[in-house]
Amino acid sequence: MKTWVLYHSKGGNTKKISDAIAEELEDVLKSEQIPPAYPPENVALLFLGTGEYAGKPDPKMIEFIRTLNPNRVKNAAVFGTSGSGLATGKAISAVKELLKEKGISVVDESYSCKGKFFLFMNRNKPDANDIKGAKEFARKVYNGTKGT
Repeated sequence: MKTWVLYHSKGGNTKKISDAIAEELEDVLKSEQIPPAYPPENVALLFLGTGEYAGKPDPKMIEFIRTLNPNRVKNAAVFGTSGSGLATGKAISAVKELLKEKGISVVDESYSCKGKFFLFMNRNKPDANDIKGAKEFARKVYNGTKGT
């Protein structure tokens, strides 16, 4: 199943989670910062990762989603990081809503964890448990969308 992991990361937190997801799965094209060199094409499962900034995804993520062709991406799963807390709220919801508006099937489950923020907050985040959780999320979503 053709799978791609794309993310936007300012501080490297979301990249760490993205790389862990890509490492866990078969048939992954790559883990790549948006915008990718080439647009997604014939992707069965697209993992999209975003940082949460004041409760919102980065404008670059929003713009990227607006350029997605729903005929080239069948399913999407969303994950995120947040330095101030868990990215389970507005940013992930906003990304999911934009994908649905494009006509892309979005997996209900998402994954989020804390990320390092400035020099002292959440200093060791994402940690090994966060990486393990991301891999478990990726495997569950991948197996759940296989054959759809």
